[in-house]
Amino acid sequence: MNDARVESRIGAILFTDLVGFTEYTDACGDIAAVTLLDQQQVIVSNALVEFSDCRIVKELGDGLMVWFAHVVDGLAAAVRILQSIGTARDDSGFPLGVRMGMHAGEVIERGEDFVGHTVNIASRVSDLAGPGELVVSEQVVRAVAGESAAATFRPIGPVRVKGVSEPIWLHRLVS
Repeated sequence: MNDARVESRIGAILFTDLVGFTEYTDACGDIAAVTLLDQQQVIVSNALVEFSDCRIVKELGDGLMVWFAHVVDGLAAAVRILQSIGTARDDSGFPLGVRMGMHAGEVIERGEDFVGHTVNIASRVSDLAGPGELVVSEQVVRAVAGESAAATFRPIGPVRVKGVSEPIWLHRLVS
């Protein structure tokens, strides 16, 4: 094992994914694709400014992994990201939508990265969201209950995801 610190933390992991990025890159080229990734980075970074103890952990192709120490902050930031990308699409021609997934629980902080079951589930949850959607686990809904009046969720129900033995109860954010 390397000398990176390893520490357990509780919080939320958000994954973003640009919908149609491969097709966009094919049609518009690599330079346009990199420009789009830079725009996404700016939009997400701006959405995180007012929240403490959160950060973009890493880029994953055309998506991002974001950490929040407070689930309520994560949800508020996710809503802001959805709104900001929607506005960018309307105002400046940002060509793609975003899908996002969030799960809350214990993660292992390993150096600058986060790993563990919570991270894996958050990634699988994001895969189930459609363009312009945020899908969250039951753990997120419970963590924000009573604290986030602006968020309404529609239950999806229990869903089996690859690599996880038990179904995950999911909810879709209602705009």
